[in-house]
Amino acid sequence: MCLFTHVAAGAVVGALSPTLYAVPFLALGSHIALDAIPHLDIDKMRYEILFASAAIAAIAVGGALDSKVLLGIIFGLIPDFENLLWKLGKIRDDQKIFPGHRKLIPHGAVTGGGSLIIQAAASMIAILVLIRRGA
Repeated sequence: MCLFTHVAAGAVVGALSPTLYAVPFLALGSHIALDAIPHLDIDKMRYEILFASAAIAAIAVGGALDSKVLLGIIFGLIPDFENLLWKLGKIRDDQKIFPGHRKLIPHGAVTGGGSLIIQAAASMIAILVLIRRGA
């Protein structure tokens, strides 16, 4: 999934988490669950980072960024830092450690561009609901 999708999911998981201590586990779980769904990723990492930053900014400006939401965002994104290092040529594919990236957990098949529209719409709706709900 795109980084902005992981931001939105991590934020919602954080907001709904019963405790701060559960957030990292639930957010990592959301990353695994989302990556298992067939999807298309954005090839250019700079766009991924730009859109993810915009999603985080929207959550912050909307007043929904508290400690649980922030922790959810961080742990929703952490697994993809190794993808960034891989795309930058800093690590090889076989050096990835996250189970979904090592193919220990099935990763969703690559789909068409419609997946990006679905991800964007779902992420925007999740962020708007989060903002409306308040952190």
